Amino acid sequence: MTFSETTKKRLPIILLTTPLIGLMIATPIFLSTGTPIVNLPWVALMISSFSLVSWLLNITFLKHFPFQLQSIFWKWLTSTIIMVLLISIIQSHTFNLVTFNTKYVWLIRTVNITAVNTIIFIINILIETRETKLKLENENNQLKISQLEAQLATLKNQINPHFLFNALSSLKSLMRRNPQMAENYLMKLSDFLRVSISQNKDLVSLKEELQLCNDYIDLQKIRFQEGLIYETDIQPSTLNGKIPFFALQSLLENALKHNSLDAAHPLKICIEAKDEKIMVSNNIQEKFSLETNSQTGLNNLNERLKIHTGEPMIITKDAQFFKVQLKLIKP
Repeated sequence: MTFSETTKKRLPIILLTTPLIGLMIATPIFLSTGTPIVNLPWVALMISSFSLVSWLLNITFLKHFPFQLQSIFWKWLTSTIIMVLLISIIQSHTFNLVTFNTKYVWLIRTVNITAVNTIIFIINILIETRETKLKLENENNQLKISQLEAQLATLKNQINPHFLFNALSSLKSLMRRNPQMAENYLMKLSDFLRVSISQNKDLVSLKEELQLCNDYIDLQKIRFQEGLIYETDIQPSTLNGKIPFFALQSLLENALKHNSLDAAHPLKICIEAKDEKIMVSNNIQEKFSLETNSQTGLNNLNERLKIHTGEPMIITKDAQFFKVQLKLIKP
């Protein structure tokens, strides 16, 4: 950020603090000396002018000064010395504005201008610290988003081999038993893979995500038939809300991966969307598996949700049901 950009950004606080500092320093001087009150506006204006110069100096030293003065102490000391020298140069022109009953006028003015510069220096440090913190937080969030987008791209380019293997096996079986159904299955599989790979947005509408889920479930129903029950209860006003791409589909896949299902013991998956909440639930019929449940997919989705909504997903599990609640992002 250039000097002019920084100054313009801090202009409101500069315009607010300079007259306040002028009055804050000038008022005690007039209360403790015999100076005529008519001189107060001029003294306050003079100190305000020094405050403005101090602002410009400190912005320069804090953001745009050579590396030799990286220490905060040296920056403060250098700016203070410059301000004191400036007072010394114009002292003869302002000597008669204030009546001091002491021979240490120059010392008093040095203390005053040091106090003014120190106040402004501290304000600058606080602003600089806050801006740096916000910048780091933003960069950190952008880094997280980039990492998650890279992970999502990897998922797109490496479609679950189990899913592809099972899909092609089902297609092979259907081609022998029911060529017409096999043709429909192939079209749905093609549409599902096309959307999965071609989508380049991290956020999609709930309507788009539900269509992906419908295509996915249609494929799975051909494989599991009566063993899979899929229901939705969607409030129409939620369809335009946003959700991370693959969010619901990954939860459906998670339910199928970790539960056994057949016609006698069907797996029932339900998606509900009301107000700003989405609930995905399924009955629990855990199957034995040699694979370790790393929950990578759930953790990935949770991080994406926290970045976009500031809230994690809520997972509840009891003896009968597994439920995941997500926050819908307003369009």
